[in-house]
Amino acid sequence: MEIGEKLSGRYKIIKTIGQGGMANVFLARDLILERDVAVKVLRYDFQNNQDAIRRFQREAMSASQLLHHNIVEVYDVDEENNQQYIVMEYVDGYDLKSFIKKNAPVSLELTVSIMSQILSAIEVAHKHRIIHRDIKPQNILLTKDNEVKITDFGIAIALSDTSITQTNTLLGSVHYLSPEQARGSSATTKSDIYALGVVLYELITGSVPFDGESAVSIALKHFQESFPRIRDELSYVPQSLENVVLKATAKDPKNRYNTVQEMLNDLSTSLSANRMNEPLFVPSNDLDETVVLPSIKPITKAPQALVDKVAQPEPLDESIYPNYEEATPYEEPYRRRRGIFRIIFIVLLLVGIALGGYYVYNQASRFVNVPNVSNLSIEEATSLLAENDLTVNNINRVWHNTIATGQVISSTPNSNERVRRNTTVDLTVSNGREQVEIGNYVGEDYETIRRQLTQADFIVDIRWMATTDPAEVGIILEQSIQPGSRVIPSETSITLTVGNQVDSVTMQDFYNLSLDMVYSFADAFGVYVDVTYEYSDFIPSDQVISQSPVNATPLSPGDTISVVVSQGPEEEEIIPTTEIIDIEYVPVYADNDTEMANPLPNQIVVYIGDSTNNINDVYRELEITESQRIQLRFFIPSNGTGNYRILRNGEVYAESDAVYPQ
Repeated sequence: MEIGEKLSGRYKIIKTIGQGGMANVFLARDLILERDVAVKVLRYDFQNNQDAIRRFQREAMSASQLLHHNIVEVYDVDEENNQQYIVMEYVDGYDLKSFIKKNAPVSLELTVSIMSQILSAIEVAHKHRIIHRDIKPQNILLTKDNEVKITDFGIAIALSDTSITQTNTLLGSVHYLSPEQARGSSATTKSDIYALGVVLYELITGSVPFDGESAVSIALKHFQESFPRIRDELSYVPQSLENVVLKATAKDPKNRYNTVQEMLNDLSTSLSANRMNEPLFVPSNDLDETVVLPSIKPITKAPQALVDKVAQPEPLDESIYPNYEEATPYEEPYRRRRGIFRIIFIVLLLVGIALGGYYVYNQASRFVNVPNVSNLSIEEATSLLAENDLTVNNINRVWHNTIATGQVISSTPNSNERVRRNTTVDLTVSNGREQVEIGNYVGEDYETIRRQLTQADFIVDIRWMATTDPAEVGIILEQSIQPGSRVIPSETSITLTVGNQVDSVTMQDFYNLSLDMVYSFADAFGVYVDVTYEYSDFIPSDQVISQSPVNATPLSPGDTISVVVSQGPEEEEIIPTTEIIDIEYVPVYADNDTEMANPLPNQIVVYIGDSTNNINDVYRELEITESQRIQLRFFIPSNGTGNYRILRNGEVYAESDAVYPQ
C-alpha cells in the first residue's frame, strides 16, 4: 500500500500508523465524508491464506456487531484487487501500554475511570456472546481526553485453539493468559475477566504480575504461583480496590466475578470511604497444586525370570503320534466315474445359481434401505420415505442444541438399515434449543437464585437498590424477565434488583462516565438524580460533563445529586446558497499567431469551500470563448461561511472568503 493511493476511489492513504503480524494500519482520508479514518489492510503475504482471511473477516464481523462508545467503530469492509481491508474509526491518541509506561503510577481515580470504561465495553461484547480472548493494554486505545476505545477482535471468534505454542496468536498475550488457558482449556468469559484483572493490576502498579525468560515460563506462573499482593509494594492502595484485582484473578474461575457487570459494580465503589478497611479477599479454594507424575520407562527386554519359565516343548513321540506330512499314494479313478461326478457338479452349480438369483431378486423386491432423513423438514422426510415405499408412524419431538426447530434428528429404524417395503418409520424431530420457564424470584435470597441461574447457563446481572428495611437486604426486589416466560438459558441475560442497606456513602467521580452508571449508583445508595443536558464537542453523548456535589462529598440516603449530561455536538443547519459570478473573456493568442487571427479560449478553474467541498480541490473546469456568467452552489452551516477562488489562465480572477448563508 503506497502513500497517496486511493482504496475504492474513496479512502486516500496518508501514512502508516501501525503494523501487526497479519495486517498493517494506515491513516486515511474519507474523501466523501471528509473525515480521517483508520484503514486496516491484510498484508500481501496473507492474501492467499484462507485462515488469515477468515480471521480478518471475523474481526470485522465481531466489531461491527458492537455499537458502544468505548469500542472502535467499524465503518466499512471491502476488497479491492484481492486486498481485504476494514475501515474503522480513527482514534487520535495512544495505546494503554504506552500510557502506563509514561504515567505510572496512575492515580487511583483515573485508574477506576479508565477501567470502568474498559469493563463497560467488554460487558457489551459478552452480552453479544463474544469473548475477546486477547485483552491487553496494547489493544486498548486512549484519546487525549482519556476516553477508552477497545480494538482488535481478530481472534474473538475465529480462533478456538488457545495453545501458547502458536507464535502468531497468543504468545504476545501470555502476560494476560488465564490459568485455565495455560492448562490448555478453551477460553470463556471468565478468561476475559482474568485478563481484565491483570490489566487493572498493571494500571495500579505500572508492571505485569508475572514475567520470565520465555512465554512458557510465564504461563506456568499464572497457574502455579500466587498472584502478587499490591499492598505489599503500594500501601496507599485501599484493600477494597486490591480485592477487585484478587477476585478477578482467582486461579479457579468459580471464585472470580460471574460477569463483567458484577466486576464493574464492585469497582465503581472500590474507592468509597466506607470500604477502605474491608477484609482481604480470600478465595474459598483455588486450583490444586500441579502434580508431577513419575516418568514411565519402556520395557526393552523381557525379564530373565520370565524367559527361564518358558521352556521349549518336548518333541512328539512318532510311535504314538505318527507324522502325516507324507501323502498317501493316489489311485486315479475310472474315466466313467469322473464323467458322472462332473455332470453332477455342473447340475448342482446351475441349481445353486438359480436359487441365488431368485433369492437376490426376492430380496431386492421385498426389502429397501431406509434413506438418511437427518436435517430434513418433516415434509421433506415424509416425501423421501414415500419414494422408498416407507411411511411415517410416530413423530417424537426433543430439544436439540444444534439442529433447527422442525428438522429431523434421526429415524427408527436407522438410516441405511434394510427393512421390508411398507414398513413404518418413527422420526425424532428437533424442538430447537432447550427452553426453560422463568420462575418468580421476587422475595428470594439473591445468592441462592444467582447460583441456580448461573448453573443453568444464564447470564445474571445484579442491580442494587437502597432499602431501609433490614429484611430486604440481599433479597430480590425486581426481575427483568416476567415469571412464566420461556427462554433459552445460554442466550438470556436476566437482571435482578437486590436490596442494599446503607447509612452513608461518598459521592463518586462520574466525569466522562455514562448516565447509566449514575443511576446504578443512585439506586444502590438511595439518592436521587437531577439531570440536565448540554451540547458538547468533546464529551460523547449520554456521558457526564459535570456533577454536583464534587467527588468524595459525604451523602446520605434521600440526598439529591445533579449531573450535566452531554447531548453530543450540536447539529448545525446546512443552508444552500447560490453565488453568481461574471467572468470576462480576454483574447489570448498563440505565440506563432503574429497576426492575432485565431483567439484561443480562456481556461477557467473554480475552487469552492463549504461543508461538502474543500477549497484546495478543483470544483469545476471550463473553457470560454466569450464573457460568461457562472453559478456556484454552496452548502454552508448556519453559523459558518463559505469561500471560493476562480483562476483565469492560471491567474486569480476572483475570490472571496465571506460567502454567507442566505
